[in-house]
Amino acid sequence: MRKLLTAAIVLAVLAGTAALVVAYQFSNLSVERDTVIPFTVEPGMTLSEVAGELEDRGVVRHAILFELLARYRGVGHGINAGRYEIESYMDAGQILSMLTEGRIVVNRVNVPEGLTIPETARVLRARIGIDSTTFVQRAADPANVRSLGIEAPTLEGYLYPATYNMYPDMTVDDILKQMTSRYLQTITEAYRERADTLGYSVHEIVTLASIIEQEAMVDDERDIISGVFHNRLQRGMRLEADPTVQYGIGRPNMRLYEKHLSHPSPYNTYLHAGLPPGPICSPGKASIHAALYPKDVDYLFFVGRGDGRHIFSVTNREHNRARAQVRRLRN
Repeated sequence: MRKLLTAAIVLAVLAGTAALVVAYQFSNLSVERDTVIPFTVEPGMTLSEVAGELEDRGVVRHAILFELLARYRGVGHGINAGRYEIESYMDAGQILSMLTEGRIVVNRVNVPEGLTIPETARVLRARIGIDSTTFVQRAADPANVRSLGIEAPTLEGYLYPATYNMYPDMTVDDILKQMTSRYLQTITEAYRERADTLGYSVHEIVTLASIIEQEAMVDDERDIISGVFHNRLQRGMRLEADPTVQYGIGRPNMRLYEKHLSHPSPYNTYLHAGLPPGPICSPGKASIHAALYPKDVDYLFFVGRGDGRHIFSVTNREHNRARAQVRRLRN
């Protein structure tokens, strides 16, 4: 009889606890209405630590009940690390679901190919509100550049264009590290060996790739344009690439006139033979690959047709005819 009474008491306690836990999941936050509470689950945090932090932040009442709720649902080991935004309308059960489903706060930010550091800063300012001035300054800080593993004076050319997950509390340095890490992943050992085989440093290859990025409008011309530039470099000819002049003036994509071609700048490849001192934008993988694997062509010249494609020529006479043809089409 005593055993039956003990068992009944235990069952009653368990049932009462279960009922309390089930009821608890519908308890609301102990915070003001219409507020959003940022909350971060760090990697390696235990359920008890998460529950305690939630109680300390005033997000839930009674950490022990939150922990029991997670165990009751069978998700005691299912809390996902990440940054979350907990809204005041959420009850304990909704908060637990958000954490176990990993519904982290994230901004999907697309950084296109061919942007300079200031242009990248403007994109990020518009999308996630970063301080663009600080971004530009940190990207040009030699000590910071070295700390990121980039062997260059600035991060021009090394802010890899891609779509990123960016979070509200990320700093400028966090973002620079994220973008340069993607670049470092892209430049594989095979790419480094190929650059060495061609007789160029990785920095020179990225510089060439940045010019290809600005010149190529269609993918199937990247390796041809690369072939033209490699041919000119091998012959000691000036590259005469308009985007390098625009970069030296400080106005990418500006309309160039004859007077601009004599603008004094180390980046002006109409004045200086060889590659400019560094990249003029951030090239994507396709342009980096093209710089490393140029198409074997005889071309030394090309001119834009106005529709995104180019006319390629072997001789200067052919090139002049192509330029005249383009002028007639534009008129």
